[in-house]
This record gives sequence, structure tokens and C-alpha cells, in this order.
Amino acid sequence: MNAVDVVIPCYNYARFLPQCVRSVLTQEGVDVRVLIIDDCSGDDSETVGLYLASSDRRVEFRRHSKNRGHIATYNEGLLEWASAEYSLLLSADDALAPGALDRATRIMEQHREVGMTYGMALVINDDYSHDLASEFISEEYRVVSSSEFLKNSFLNGNAVSTPTAVVRTKLQQRLGGYRADLPHSGDMEMWMRFAVHAPVGVLRTVQAYYRMHGGNMGYQYYNQLLGDHREVIQACELILTQWGMHFSDSSLWKEMMLQRISKNACWLASSAFDNGDTKGYLTCFKFAEQVFPKIRGSKIWWFLRIKGFLGQTVWQIMRPTWKRLRRIVKPGSNSQMPTSQLFGWWPEYPAS
Repeated sequence: MNAVDVVIPCYNYARFLPQCVRSVLTQEGVDVRVLIIDDCSGDDSETVGLYLASSDRRVEFRRHSKNRGHIATYNEGLLEWASAEYSLLLSADDALAPGALDRATRIMEQHREVGMTYGMALVINDDYSHDLASEFISEEYRVVSSSEFLKNSFLNGNAVSTPTAVVRTKLQQRLGGYRADLPHSGDMEMWMRFAVHAPVGVLRTVQAYYRMHGGNMGYQYYNQLLGDHREVIQACELILTQWGMHFSDSSLWKEMMLQRISKNACWLASSAFDNGDTKGYLTCFKFAEQVFPKIRGSKIWWFLRIKGFLGQTVWQIMRPTWKRLRRIVKPGSNSQMPTSQLFGWWPEYPAS
């Protein structure tokens, strides 16, 4: 059986931890070890973690005396503890789908050139507490070249949900850990780093459950999202600086990435305006222009300018009419699940 080491960082997720660990220990067809790292939680994580470790010899528990942050915790487990052929980083509030590790490692055994394999993540909410079992299991997969994966990452953003990403441990340790200067986009930079060095396997099936936590929308919310966008730009530029010369279209990828982020910032500006957050609107709009000056004169740019010209009072009167006239096009999908509940890039075209 293939051996997989699973690192489970935990910070105040005691209520989710048993379900998370159980989803790993019940994986069939693989030999698993689990390391729970409690990053000085303020809840019952230590009590729960110690109990889980005492209940199964495959589980080890560690607790930090001081909070070190998620990046240091990730790297501790992946770089210092993991020793199996394969490894996985699984947050304590997420969980694996049945058979996920066996599916991923079988692909990597068959394709020794592949450095990482991922699949789709089923997005669940904070209140989801049912037994986790997936009806959306498929053996279909593809091996995507480095250039195809990188191109998609630049054009469409992060392609991989972390709890689905099984990696070769030796390659992970050779590439190094997550970057402390990218606390919010370090995962995307890591997947691109893997793709630079090896092809990527993609499973067209639910491999994990990713828990989405709610948040309040306000100026701090929009400002945080802009910070995430800045980190994405930084992550992409780091990849290009080190390895861009190996990919002939990398300069085009960068321009399209900046255009995408600028458009996203415009939509954030529009959302902020609709919520009466003038400061958030102006901040997002300015960011969009700075990131990609060519956005000026586009349809979305003029739309935002018109909203700003009309002002909050007039726009709120006109908004219901605009919403009725708005043309909404929903992309088609031959998936068995609504795409809004799935996260992960599946290449619809043959990988080159």
C-alpha cells in the first residue's frame, strides 16, 4: 500500500477535529499517519487532539506553547515531520472524501513524472455536520503539462483546493515550504512551484470537503480582498522572476492576470457601491486602475463611473430596474453537481 503522511494544523477548530481525523483514518487502500499540530488554540483542541492520539497509534499530537501562525505550522509538518512517499496538508475544519488518497496515489504511481495530484473540493458551510460521503466519485483523470497548469493559474486564479492536493514528499521538501510573505496566496504560489518542476495530475471527482466560513461585508472586507489580490500578483511575479524564461508565453500570462485582477477589483468596487460603502468603492476602483491602466474605457470601467456620477440615492432607485434588465449568462456544465458548490479546475480540453 502507498504511504501518506497527513498534516492537520488546528487553531480553535476542536469541534471539527474528530470528523477531520476520522476522514483520514478511514481511507482505504493506503497506509496513513496523522500529525495534529495545535497552534496554541484557546478552545478544547488540546483535549480533543490528545484523545484522538491516544485512541489510534497512527495519530500524533503536538501543541505549540505560543501561536506561530499557519505558515510556520504548515512547514513544520511538511518539511520536518513528513517522511512517507506522499503527503497532504488538511486543515482541521476540512475533511477527505472516501477513497481520495488511494485515487491520488494510484495516479502518481502510474505516472512517476507527476509531482502533485488534486481533485475537486465540495464546498460546505460552517453548519454542515452530516456524515461525509460523496456520490460524485469518478476515476477519470488527466495529466496536465507544466505550461497548461501555469497558464490556467495566471488566467483564472488558484486552481487547487489545499485539502485535495497530494504531493510527493521529497519534491515538497526539495522545493521548500510555504512563504511567510504570502499568508493568503501561498497555496497558489506553491501549486505553481510544483507545476514548474513537474506535470500535475487532475481528478474529476470530489476529493475533499472544504469548509467556507461566513464573513461580514464592509470596508475591511473589501480591503482584505484587495490585499489578497496584491498577494496573487506577488505570487505570480515570483514564479515569473525565477522560471518565466522557460515559458515563451509568460509575459502574455502576466498581462492577462493583471487584467483579470483589475476586473475583479472593479466588481468589488461595484459591490461596495451597492452596499453603500463609498470608501470601499473608491479604494477598489483606484486599485483596478493602478493594476491595469488599460481598464480605463472598458465597459465595466464606464459602468462604475456612471454609478459614481449618479450617486447612492439615484442608483438605489434605479438599481431594481437595472437588475431586471441585466442579462445573466450561466456557463454550462456537464458535472453532476452545481458548479457553485465545487472548487477546482478541470481541463475541459485535452492537456498538451
